[in-house]
Amino acid sequence: MPDYQKMYAILCAAVDSVIDPLERIPLAVPAAARLRKAMLDAEEVYINTSPEKAPESKSIEA
Repeated sequence: MPDYQKMYAILCAAVDSVIDPLERIPLAVPAAARLRKAMLDAEEVYINTSPEKAPESKSIEA
């Protein structure tokens, strides 16, 4: 099974490392803002869908 948690961490670390330098380039500011928003949105999805947040499954015994 793919390790989505590790992939997420690698991708976010790479994006995060280029956002600050991009924000110093006036023409790149909109692109940096889109990347920052995408990271926040992805983090929100990750947090809300992590197994720790999933409701406990209740088995029905017959």
